[in-house]
Amino acid sequence: MRISYSRCATYQHCPHQYRLQYVDRIPVPEAIQLVFGSAVHQALSFMYDPRHLRTPSREEVIDVFAKAWKEVQLQDPEDQRQDYFEQGVLLLGRFYDRHSSREEGRYTAATELFFSIPFDGEHTLTGRIDRVDVLPDNRLEVVDYKTSRRMPPQSIIEKDAQLAIYRMAADILYPNREVTTTLLYVFHDYEMRLTQSAEFLAEKQDEIRDVIAGIQVGDFDPRPGPHCDWCAYRAYCTLYRTPVVPPDLAEVDIGALLREYADLDAQEKRAEDRLSELKQQIGEYLDRCQAERIEGGGYVAERRHSRRIAGWDEARLRELLAPMGLWDKVTQVSSSALRDLLRSAKLTRDQRRELEGAAAYTETEQIRVKPVAVPEDEETQE
Repeated sequence: MRISYSRCATYQHCPHQYRLQYVDRIPVPEAIQLVFGSAVHQALSFMYDPRHLRTPSREEVIDVFAKAWKEVQLQDPEDQRQDYFEQGVLLLGRFYDRHSSREEGRYTAATELFFSIPFDGEHTLTGRIDRVDVLPDNRLEVVDYKTSRRMPPQSIIEKDAQLAIYRMAADILYPNREVTTTLLYVFHDYEMRLTQSAEFLAEKQDEIRDVIAGIQVGDFDPRPGPHCDWCAYRAYCTLYRTPVVPPDLAEVDIGALLREYADLDAQEKRAEDRLSELKQQIGEYLDRCQAERIEGGGYVAERRHSRRIAGWDEARLRELLAPMGLWDKVTQVSSSALRDLLRSAKLTRDQRRELEGAAAYTETEQIRVKPVAVPEDEETQE
């Protein structure tokens, strides 16, 4: 199987989107955020192209962006397109002013470097590295541009598999060279250098194996979440297809029901917050009075204490119960470990089905009502 970071990320985000995008190959209009990211990438690739005999001028770099931007026919409103275009010109100009002069001894070895490397013998990892620099001490730096306006928390960034895949590719493309990896957030003009330990790389390789296993067994169930509000494939999703309204429901004002539900839900949340505040204030009052019961305003409050077991020291339990032959009586199957096993590559398709048949399932129903969301930034991935 041929797999890339973008395919892995899409599958982990929502397996059903993966199917619609890469299996069914349903065409969707390009999002303005993706077009913007692609145009910025093209401009930066031109700026650092090692084939240049001189550093391109500021105007030449911006001109590459402008041409790439105008090549795509977007359906978005004119004012929104103009806003993105002007932001691109401004951020590229700012980036050029800061980065056109380079550290002595540093040079770019490659831009838009495509790679195709073997993975587990029967699979292939592919991708495109934005930039590879040679540092003055002869180390290599793999640079990946991010053009989103929103920068995720570092805790999220550090767990991402993209630079791990690029690091694996660089180790093969440039053997016996020390490699560092950097995320460059162009909009914020911020560089984040990351190191990947052998344990981290092994963990990401396992994640890739899990993705491959899920694809091979046809596990393409939707994974709903906040991202559904701006998913380009929402119109084709089994969860979001426009329902066929029976004739006898034509008189029902579903909009009014949804608005009322949302209003009451908001009131309930505000009431819960206020109840929490009041509970704390009443508890502090009882503490100050050294009492467990208080009356006032025709009401009485009584405080009762209870203790509930939240967990156990497993090692200590084993030490106590194993000599009595009772340890097996209290051990439980770990549902989370079984879920991880079902999504891993360690089981055949038949074994997975048999294991799923041994599970006991409970179903709950939740209705979530909220305003229609405004799309967030997206960006080009390889």
